[in-house]
Amino acid sequence: MKKDIPSAENVLKVIIGTELELPCLLAMWLSLRISEVRGLKFSDISADGKYISICRARICLDKDIVREQNKTNDSTRTNLLPSYILNLIRQVPHDNDNDFIVNLKYEYIRKKFKLLMNKNGMDITFHKLRHEFATTLNDLGVPSEYIQKLGGWSTDNVMKSVYTHTTNAKENEYQMIIDKFFTSVIDDTATVQKQSHDCHTE
Repeated sequence: MKKDIPSAENVLKVIIGTELELPCLLAMWLSLRISEVRGLKFSDISADGKYISICRARICLDKDIVREQNKTNDSTRTNLLPSYILNLIRQVPHDNDNDFIVNLKYEYIRKKFKLLMNKNGMDITFHKLRHEFATTLNDLGVPSEYIQKLGGWSTDNVMKSVYTHTTNAKENEYQMIIDKFFTSVIDDTATVQKQSHDCHTE
């Protein structure tokens, strides 16, 4: 029997403000695999900060191996970059644009995330954050062809032909719906955290 995953709201409330916030949001807001999260470089962000290219993977075998390609051809994509995530990225110290945005070991992310979720009574792995992405977008009424395109999942030729009919205007419309959802939950979580902190300092 397939286990239900916790709601995106509950996961967000746990990860906001932690060192895993950025990698988790890249996974559940932009649907990046952990290898794609770890493969992102500052140079992958467009000059205007509006887009991010997902074009490489940093996988962990005996050691980190960087591949200048993703799991499938459809996985290589350019997505709109939410301003909230851009601001988090801008806070990451780096020497040049060739540096990795998330410079954490694979095992560290995996174990730290699992411990954080277990501590808060949730049974979910980092990989399942891509499932959170798909489930959340489906609940928001985003069409499946756009979910698959944004998430970089492989599709058959029929689905690829549908992609050619998704206009930029429509994609922007769907992205606004997605961004509004995540930003609203994050803002609510930050407010609750601030109120809790104020109560403890009075």
